[in-house]
Amino acid sequence: MIAGLVLAAGLGQRMGAIKPLVDVDGVPSLGRVLATLDESGMQFVAVVLGNDAERIRSEVDLRGRLVVVNPSPERGMASSLALGLAALPADAEGVLVFHADMPFLRSTTVRAVLLAAAEAEIAAPSWNGVRGFPVFFHRRQWEELRSTLHGDAGGKSFIRRHPDRLQTVEVEDPGCVRDIDRPDDLTPQKETPCCATSE
Repeated sequence: MIAGLVLAAGLGQRMGAIKPLVDVDGVPSLGRVLATLDESGMQFVAVVLGNDAERIRSEVDLRGRLVVVNPSPERGMASSLALGLAALPADAEGVLVFHADMPFLRSTTVRAVLLAAAEAEIAAPSWNGVRGFPVFFHRRQWEELRSTLHGDAGGKSFIRRHPDRLQTVEVEDPGCVRDIDRPDDLTPQKETPCCATSE
């Protein structure tokens, strides 16, 4: 079983709002991400929340999800990723890491990465040459991955150390590299790569 892990504990300072709850076509961003995971056929999903956990629980249906609360989200994304990994079940062979502020990701991309994960240690989609999300880490990588987690870097430094372990999958999905850090990010964009490789 491959688990899904959605990081949703960010402080949202640049957005000026709770990013998992930002309205995207009438649906909270986190709700859109979870719907994409469901459409992709993922059977187990964990969500890491932060300071706004209670409000998010009240506005997004998290039934059937494992909810983990990061008590110190100001420590950065790495702390949420570490907490999420520690909470995953023992029978999880790997994890797909998602972000709650990437609501335009397509389920076809998730399925493509899941297919690649069958034979990969690390796998990620790529659009127009830019690596995006979700990122897959086989369980064999978790211990070393944890040792590299600091601040807001997430798994980026780990992947840089081991480019030979990474399998990228080219997809026709600008949503895999598009996040919503600022209000302007919600406006329609030209299909040019942006920076979404901050695992």
